[in-house]
Amino acid sequence: MGVISSENFAYLLDPGLRKIFVDEYSLPEGQVDALFGMEKSGKATEYDLGIGGMGDLEEFDGTIPYGDFRQQYRTSYTHREWVKGIKIERKLVDDDLYSIINKRPAQLALVARRTREKHGSSVFNNAFNTTVFSGGDSQALCASAHTYIGTATTVSNTGTTALSQTAVEATRLLMRGFTDETDNLVTARMDTLLVPPALEEQANIIIGTQQEVGSANNDINYSKGKYRVIVWDYLTDSNNWFALDSRMMKMFLKWFNRIPIEFNKDKDFDTYLAKWSTYVRYSYGFSDFKWIYGQNVT
Repeated sequence: MGVISSENFAYLLDPGLRKIFVDEYSLPEGQVDALFGMEKSGKATEYDLGIGGMGDLEEFDGTIPYGDFRQQYRTSYTHREWVKGIKIERKLVDDDLYSIINKRPAQLALVARRTREKHGSSVFNNAFNTTVFSGGDSQALCASAHTYIGTATTVSNTGTTALSQTAVEATRLLMRGFTDETDNLVTARMDTLLVPPALEEQANIIIGTQQEVGSANNDINYSKGKYRVIVWDYLTDSNNWFALDSRMMKMFLKWFNRIPIEFNKDKDFDTYLAKWSTYVRYSYGFSDFKWIYGQNVT
């Protein structure tokens, strides 16, 4: 085997290492893509503006009563940069220790995927406080008194009830009662349960059992097959759970990709190191609350 020159070894390695990185990063792991509405961005900051609802139809008396709707809150998404690098020593190349080199971009891709999952899950891990995220109404994602512009009516989307069949159905009805600033129903339809690993078994029992869960009666289980269960390893509280309307979630739980994941290369003649780095730029958060009901179990 000929000696790979120091001027070129970083570049000769790059196609193989890049493929390893891309293959590892593309593995179907995590829940960010399943939960967030993914959008591309060409700006430094994206904005989402809430538009209110309209009142009911009115009887025609010869003129059309044109409806009006109020502008609601504006939410901003400012993209942030995320980076990590690796260095490969010249001697690893010369000594043909490629199996070691292979592991480095794979590990870098793993770190990138893990970071992305942690960022996405932070929206739910901080759903009951405003330490990290707050909505346009200055409330937490799951709060007891969400406000609208144009009405004094408030809406709650938070509780403290532990996961059970009864709690699931009670939460479903609470979501169906969500209203907008015209005091009309917004037709939130719970179809998904988001739970941590500690609640995975209980959640699947709730949606998979034929008869009513935990009862000696022969009543049918209304929840059987009615909901999808998403289990997320990165949810940090083992008791909290969330009811979701997946259609509305994709509209209001946002992830903006400003710069997709990159795998870049460089070389350093002074140290005989080949260097690779990964770079990505994105933002994430929520612009409305009507797609979720969170149970902050105490």
